[in-house]
Order: sequence, then structure tokens, then C-alpha cells
Amino acid sequence: MQFATVIVNKTARALDQFFDYQVPSHLENKLLVGMVVLVPFGKNNQAIEAYIVALSNYTDIKNVKEIQEILSNEPLFDTDTLELIRFMKRRYFSTYLAALKTVVPYGLGFNSKQTGDKTLQGSALAVTYEEALDALESARDKAPVQARIIELLMQNEFVANCDIQMILGCGSSAIKSLEKKGILQTVSIEVFRNPIDFSAIQKSKALPPTREQMNAIDSIVNHLDCFQVYLLHGITGSGKTEVFMQCIDKVLTQGKTAIVLVPEISLTPQMIHRFASRFGKQIAVLHSRLSMGERNDEYKRIKRGEARVVIGVRSAIFAPIKNLGIIIVDEEHESSYKSQTVPAYHAREVAAIRAKQRNIPLILASATPSVESYYKALSGKYKLLTLQSRAKENASVPDVSIVDMRRELAEGNRSLFSTQLQKEIALNIERGHQTILFLNRRGFSTFISCRSCGYVVKCPRCNIALTYHKNKNFLTCHYCGYTQKNLHECPECGSTYIKHFGTGTQRVEEEVQALFPNATILRMDLDTISAKNSHRQILEQFEREKIDILIGTQMVTKGLDYENVTLVGVLAADMSLYTDDYRANEKTFDLITQVCGRAGRGQHPGRAVIQTYMPDNSVLTLACTQNYHSFYEEEISLRQALLYPPFCDLISLTFSSFNENAALNAAKLAANFLKNMLITENLSILGPSPCGFYKINNKFRRRILIKCKLNDTIVNMLTDYLNKHYKSAENRFVSLSVETNPIHM
Repeated sequence: MQFATVIVNKTARALDQFFDYQVPSHLENKLLVGMVVLVPFGKNNQAIEAYIVALSNYTDIKNVKEIQEILSNEPLFDTDTLELIRFMKRRYFSTYLAALKTVVPYGLGFNSKQTGDKTLQGSALAVTYEEALDALESARDKAPVQARIIELLMQNEFVANCDIQMILGCGSSAIKSLEKKGILQTVSIEVFRNPIDFSAIQKSKALPPTREQMNAIDSIVNHLDCFQVYLLHGITGSGKTEVFMQCIDKVLTQGKTAIVLVPEISLTPQMIHRFASRFGKQIAVLHSRLSMGERNDEYKRIKRGEARVVIGVRSAIFAPIKNLGIIIVDEEHESSYKSQTVPAYHAREVAAIRAKQRNIPLILASATPSVESYYKALSGKYKLLTLQSRAKENASVPDVSIVDMRRELAEGNRSLFSTQLQKEIALNIERGHQTILFLNRRGFSTFISCRSCGYVVKCPRCNIALTYHKNKNFLTCHYCGYTQKNLHECPECGSTYIKHFGTGTQRVEEEVQALFPNATILRMDLDTISAKNSHRQILEQFEREKIDILIGTQMVTKGLDYENVTLVGVLAADMSLYTDDYRANEKTFDLITQVCGRAGRGQHPGRAVIQTYMPDNSVLTLACTQNYHSFYEEEISLRQALLYPPFCDLISLTFSSFNENAALNAAKLAANFLKNMLITENLSILGPSPCGFYKINNKFRRRILIKCKLNDTIVNMLTDYLNKHYKSAENRFVSLSVETNPIHM
């Protein structure tokens, strides 16, 4: 008699356990770990999906029910993946089911409804933005779901209907109602089922490595058959990508495969082009901008072994690639490698588990490594490899100057641009060179206020100031998507003295156009890359047409390699320095160093101008010279004194509810319970306190922060609390999320 141990497809934490079922005689020897089956569950024997995690000839459960049928022809996961699921459940305080559905992504499983169709059905606005705003205001109270759909489409030119339903958790009826009203229109777009046009990419050969590159390559390829984490610390332009490709080439010759992670899709166009030119159709691409059909096709190519090099963002670490030989995490310091949804995994940690399972090397690479990774490298846990010179002949780090914007203001310059930066931009245009301007804030202005009474226009769902978008003339919340008409008089006092404060990329674009009317300009932020493939099109246009000036947010700070870019301007460099986050210095140093590194990567020397109101700040002065080691020494001393990672782990418990008192009371109960339960452990429990943004999407949020060295005792106690004690009657209207070492404080 055969028995199967399964995870049932039920999200409740109370059901987060294994269940045994008997395998009927007609299914014996047909089941494998990872298959999906239909089982009777509960008192009513409801037929639900379940995932097989083990098969055996024994169970100590009496009156075991029988599996009803097989739902998948082949396993969704193997034993290594199951081990990964167990790790994620425990490390990130997840459920088995949430971890499993992260590892085996939505729409790529046994029940995928993808077809070979060449078109994708979706929706777009059928009216002007002004008419959409009118419809939005009238729908807010009467049809809130329709209002959310209008908001979503005002911020995106096209959204697939399946994505609308998944993002907003709504049915198709709301979409159809808006179509009948003439507000939306059905749009069919062509689905390009191959995300890479290999015919347009010329084959390239390996470049002769520099001595530093050769040392790094030899260190790695001579130990491909053992687990080792390498930290490749190379300054911007030092040729880290060439090191990746030559290591991968060696792995491929051994009949093995590779995974390469990049932090965001804005980095993928150039990276894909480089890898495709070297490895051709052996590469596959996985990121969120692929259509479901494209993603499904790439997964099939990977599973069949046709694609041997997978390039993608965070979730690509779960690619079902066989015979894995090396994993590479580029820009390993980036916060986008940390998921913000349950389970809140870090791709760097998951990559280490996969590499250890296969006994292969893991390469973490960055010009500005995370403090935690560099600490591990210096302590011997990682092996440190360094590239201290730029790879291209005669290329050097840019000449960086800091401009004191206080002095500019005192001298009567109220422009966004210092006199020096204006002169440098003019000189670049005259020479036919290109310029990148970086400001880490999109929109036209960051908030709108009444100069008579001080009223600030805030999102009613989040209590956060709305951002003004001039090109569409509306106000929007970048946290929940709430959108409303622009104001011309104060709703509090009736005054017409409404002023836009702060600066966003739209305003920068407008002022650049006024200062340099003959210059060609492109803007790259979340507002301009909402359409499919728009990020790639912007970058291709910038390179092909030699556009004079590219303005952008964080997505222009890293990964871009254009020989004709010789000037970088950083506006409001100290914007991220004084946030309530212990990583504020590190994030600022990373951004400044990375964006300045975009200049001077060809035969012409590069320059960078950093505008700041804090010119003597050591973080900025060290970033100017790319002096990472000195920055690290300052930062690690501060972390040790204040007991922050890597000297401890942080566990964040966030309680959220539509009722403010309910969230507070649940957090207080939890804090008292945990203090009593964990009294024997060396830790501190901080809070409950309001989150930085204490109200998001109408939910009030309170946080408890635990400082500790995460161990089995703490993990077991917290898991026990989540499974047995949290779901009490007092907490029924409160949701709780737990995150290990949160990136955003």
C-alpha cells in the first residue's frame, strides 16, 4: 500500500502542514514528488488541489482518504526545489503554499491556460484624461472597483484584462461595465513570443582580459566543482561583465548551465544584447515585462534544455534549469533583490542555497557591495576578488566636482541647475557628447500646498502627499494609485494661492528644454516606461540617435555603458541622506558612485557634477572618488556601535487594519506576548510604533522590530506564535506580515 504526503492548496495558516493520503491501486507507481493531485478535504470532502512532497509505504494516520486523480502530467518541482521551499518557509516565516507558489510562478504550472495566440486582449482609455478624471470622481463612491480600474489605466497606456483582474482582485464585470459606458475600449496587441530578436545581434568574441580580470577568472574557473561565494568588487567600468561571460563560457564547455541575475529590467537590454552576441540562442530571459505567453515559452525552453544561460531579475533564481554550474548576482547590493510580498525572500540568500545544493560557485558582483557582503568577505566567509582599474584602454574614473547649492542660492541662482552644471551641459552639446541627469523622484512636483493656510493635498487612502504630473495634469499617489484632478483653489480656505513645491523628473525635463531649446532630450522613469518594451526603446533611441540628454530616476544609475556619455549631473544628491533608515548612508553612497560611473567609459574622459546643500558630508566626498573602502570603515563602525546588521538580524512584524485601534491593540498584545515568550533570548523588542507611512491604502500600520541573532529557538517561537496564538478573536480584523532583515524601514 502506498501513501502520499501533500501540501493542500489552502492559504490558511492553520492548514500549513502536511497531510497523508492513500494512493489508489490504479495510480500506484504513477505518482512522483512535485505532481499535483486532486484530494477530498475537510468534513465535506471538498475536492481541492494538493502538491505531493513525499511518497512512502507507511502512515500512522488512521482512516486515510484516497487521492482522487492526477492533475499534472509531470512534476512541478523536484526534491532540491522542495528543500528550497522548506528553507523559504522557515527563513521568511512563510507558509509552505506561499513559498511553493513563489518558486513555481503563477501561470507557468500544470493548469496554465496559455495558448499559441499571437494577440493579447486588454483595455485602454477610450476618453481623454480630463474625461477620465470626471468619470473617476463620479465612480469613487458608487463603483469603487471601476474607479480603481480607471486609475490603473490613467497611469498605464495598456493593461491586459487578466492583469487588471489579478492586480485589483476584481472580476470581468467591472471592465465590461466601463466598456459599455464608453470609458474603456478593448485593445488587442501583438504578442511577440520570442523576447529576443537574435537576427539583429552580431556575434562577438571574448575580449582579451586584463591582468585583474584574468586573476578573477582563474580563481573561479579553477574551482567550478565546489561551493564558494565570491565577492567580485570592481569599480564602475572595470569589466565585471566580461569576467561573468568568460566564466560562463567555461561552464558551458563542461556541459553545465548558468543563471545571471540583474536587479531590474532597465539593466536587461544591454546585458541581454551582450550575452546574446556571445552565446546566441542559448540564452533565455525572465522578467516581469514579458507577456505571460513569452514567459511560458521561455520556461519551456529552459526545462527542455534549449536555453542554457538564464538572465533575469529576482524571480529568475527559481528558473527550472538543469545541471546548474554557476550563479551570478550582478549589482548584488541592490534592494530590488528583496521581495516585498510574502514570502519576503532575498534572491542573494536563495542563490546561496541553490549554489550549495549543486556544489557550485556563486559570484556576487558590485562596484558598491552591500556592507553585509563586504563584512563577510573580509571575515573569510566569502572570497574577495577585486578589479581596481577600468578595463578599456585609457579609460579612467570620471573627474567629479561638488557644487554647494547654498552658495548658488545666495548668488541669486534659483534654477535647478548650478552655473557649473549649465556650462558643462552646454559644452557637452557643443562637442556632440551625451549627458545623463539623475534625480531620484518622478513627477513634476513632490507636493502641492496652499500658501494662505498651509493645507497640503494628501491621498485620502494613504495620508501621503499627492504628486503632480504636469503632462497629464492630475495628482496621483505613488503608493496606492489614487488619482484626482489638479487643484486650482484650496479646498480648506478657498484661496487660489496654490503652489507646487519640490522637484520631479518632469520639471527637470521642462527646465532643461527651456535652458537648451535645441537639445534633444529623453526622460526615463516609471511614467515613461509603463508601455511594454518602452525601457528598451528609450535606451536604444538614446544610443542610436545620440540624444543629447537623458533624464532619469534610479534606473539610469547603473548598468548603462555608453561610450559617448561624458557628463553626469546629480541633482539633489543629499535627498536620500536623512531618511529614517539605518542604510541611508549606504544607499546614498551607492547611488552617487554608480551614476557617476556612467561617465567616461569610452575614449573621452568623463566628468560628474554633484549638486548638494551638504557639500562637506563624508558620504558624498567619498562617493566622488569611489573610495568604497573608507566609506565601509566609517559605516561598519557605526553599525557595530548601534548594533545593526551585519552584527544582528532584524525581524519586522507589521500589523495593518482598516481600524486604527485594532492595529495598535494587536501590536501591543503581540509585543507583550513575545517579550514573555522570548525572555531567555539575547534580543531587544522595539515598539509597537507607527510605520514611517502609517496609513497605506486605507490601512493603518504599526510595527514591532526585533533585534536578535536569528537562531532555531527564535524561529520556532515566532512560527509557533504565528500558527497558534496570533489568530485570536481580538485580531480577526488585523493582518500581520513578518519580514526578516527588511530593506525598506
